[in-house]
Amino acid sequence: MSSSFYPKIDGSTRCVYDHARKLASSGNDVYLATRGMRGVPRSETLGGIKVRRSSHSFRESSLANKAALILEQMLNIFLLQRKYRFSVIHVHGYVSGLAALPSKYLLRVPVLITTHGTEFLWPKELWWRTQTQLKLELIFERFVLSKCNIVIAQSVGVKVYMEKLYGSKIANKIRIVPTGVDQTKFVAVPRLDNVKQVLFVGALSEIKGVSCLLNAFAAAHEKYPASHLRLVGSGPLAKRYHEWVQQRHLEDAVEFLGPVRDDRKLVSLYESSDIVVLPSNVGGPISCTILEGLSCGRAVISTDVPGGIPDVLGGGVGMLMRRGDEAQLASMLFELMTDPKLLSNMEANARRAVEENYTLDSMLRQLTSIYGELTN
Repeated sequence: MSSSFYPKIDGSTRCVYDHARKLASSGNDVYLATRGMRGVPRSETLGGIKVRRSSHSFRESSLANKAALILEQMLNIFLLQRKYRFSVIHVHGYVSGLAALPSKYLLRVPVLITTHGTEFLWPKELWWRTQTQLKLELIFERFVLSKCNIVIAQSVGVKVYMEKLYGSKIANKIRIVPTGVDQTKFVAVPRLDNVKQVLFVGALSEIKGVSCLLNAFAAAHEKYPASHLRLVGSGPLAKRYHEWVQQRHLEDAVEFLGPVRDDRKLVSLYESSDIVVLPSNVGGPISCTILEGLSCGRAVISTDVPGGIPDVLGGGVGMLMRRGDEAQLASMLFELMTDPKLLSNMEANARRAVEENYTLDSMLRQLTSIYGELTN
């Protein structure tokens, strides 16, 4: 179960999709219950996954709609469980967890949960909700995590912040299962071009540090004009970023590509880039953008924030910058643009790190082992 799924595009959606698709291709019956979206069928099959959407959306503003979604998902998963007798329910996020708990207690089906971060890991100036709202949500999150059989953390850093936020009582439930990337799809290919291509994939917002990236790239580009920045994604501040580029006459050096839904096109963008940058301002689990960049053998720069990013990029796998430090990011970009040996070493380390620790196959082996443990 997940509150986020296609056609919405974000990191958690990609993670859920790849996980479920791989399970289905291995001969498992996989049902995915998710929130409704306007203009999208309530029932369809994607990549072998039998998707069942509710009639309500959690994104709808009123509290009544959100409560109706949770109740509807509770009923849907209960009825599906009665009919198909699932061996295990794997939920993503506490809202899906709330909907799955009745099946655990009434039908004795084990429930695992993977969380995808919390605003408490963000700088306060970026919070979307009030502190009162976040504290109330934290109560629900703690309740759900305490009732699930297993809690999945994507890295040691994620486990550390989860215990701080949700309490030490869940410590014995936490299993570390690194997020996996499809290394057969995101492959490393050599790139030879005098123009250094920098790629950003994510929401166009300050949560992902887009202003920091634009300022840093402008500084690096001034010293190394044979460079180009491409931004993949959309967001509420997209217009502001476009205007910033126009005001500085950087239209030939900075390209906004919008959201990319075609995996083949996304892979080609990674392959035609030299450096992948995600200067995120927020902590949380491992980023799919980082893993996809590493899997394609690209030098990756991201932020030393609490959670999974430092766990992945430490030890020379990538570069870690201080949050919001434009000068440091500009220096890192310029160094990679002008030092072919450093760039080559990082490319080799990137792919090796994925093959050793972050493949989709490795993630599925570990999760399948946990599923079997719960059902035996």
